[in-house]
Amino acid sequence: MTDGDEAMRQAIDEVFPNCQHRVCGWHVARNACAHINGPKKSSAFRSFIFDHIDEDKFDECWNEMIKQHGLEDNVWVNMMYEKRHRWAETYSKGHFFAGMRSTQRSESMNNYMKEYVCSREKLFDLFPQIDRALMRLRNNFFTDEYASNTKSPVILSHMKALEKHASSIYTYRIYCDITKEINDSIKYSHFAPWNEENEVEYVLTEYDSPYKKTVSVFYYRDRIDFQQVVEDGDWDSSKHNLPVLSCECKLLQNKGIPCCHMFYVMKVENITKIPESLIFKRWTKSAADDVRIHLQLDDDCSKSVDIARFASLSAECNYICHRGSQTEEGFNLIKRELNILRNTLQGLDDEFRNNCNKNGDDSSTKSQILKDPNVVKTKGRPTGPTAPTTPAGKPQKRKRPNQCRICHISRHDWRNCPKRESDS
Repeated sequence: MTDGDEAMRQAIDEVFPNCQHRVCGWHVARNACAHINGPKKSSAFRSFIFDHIDEDKFDECWNEMIKQHGLEDNVWVNMMYEKRHRWAETYSKGHFFAGMRSTQRSESMNNYMKEYVCSREKLFDLFPQIDRALMRLRNNFFTDEYASNTKSPVILSHMKALEKHASSIYTYRIYCDITKEINDSIKYSHFAPWNEENEVEYVLTEYDSPYKKTVSVFYYRDRIDFQQVVEDGDWDSSKHNLPVLSCECKLLQNKGIPCCHMFYVMKVENITKIPESLIFKRWTKSAADDVRIHLQLDDDCSKSVDIARFASLSAECNYICHRGSQTEEGFNLIKRELNILRNTLQGLDDEFRNNCNKNGDDSSTKSQILKDPNVVKTKGRPTGPTAPTTPAGKPQKRKRPNQCRICHISRHDWRNCPKRESDS
């Protein structure tokens, strides 16, 4: 998801050719207000940005909007129609964006970092300021983690088993979205399901308007779920991780959580736990466990090895020192051997430092001087005053100073020209 920069689009198409590229909805809406006159017209255009319209009805609704507001000759609107696959909510269906429709997260992060770092920051002050900013972010993360692990939500829905299972695996914020989908499932009913071996199709419709709009949900009984594998011991690699349920609305593919239509089918099929194939680990309480373990191994591995060695040697030396202190001969023997070991270890340390110096790896003996980075010209509007512009938007040309028509110098005119006086 980008702000629509053309250079970034070309780079994404080259590096990630199979990636779904989406333009920030906020930037498109702002440009719509600048290129479309009238709040009603821009509001009608914004509905195509954020509202979901069936793909087969998109062109029909678009042409109706164009004729209604007289935008047939608007160049920007016609250009945006050619790029509709990048900004319209309709064409983002089935692609995972984690519920995001704008670059608000990255923009808010940039704004957050600007509170701690300025453009004239020195390099030795930059990293402490970044650490302070990250400290606040980590505090917010641990606050959310504490709420997810300690809060016990009050279960009020009609599907208590599913909601209780959701509260045990999802974080608190995602759990709130799950409960909304569970509560919305109560307003649906279904026609007679269509069965074919292990595949069942449920056609859902709203309770008060049965023929207004329908949604199809497929339930695959033959797709072995992880929970069934643990219980029955059966395994089929071709069906592993395939979703047990699939819905036409594709909320699972877009946001990563089961939709209200899926929860309705779970209720009909008497499923008491959310299937493992419908759970995205990134929304669970254990999402950061692997990252924590990896970071701890990378950061503390050398320290842990040193501590383990020291503990092992200390235990051996305690026994030797205890036995040697009992007699005069033992005391002298240990003192003599310790002096030999001390000299041997000193030789090993010197050899290690020499090898590091040859390889250029000794960071303790060579000081590395870090200087401030070079200031380069950035993109965007210059910080200084700009040249005045005409009403048409073009910069005015500087007025040429008056020149003497005799010697063509701008410091005087023809009446007091020195050349004229010399000629006369």
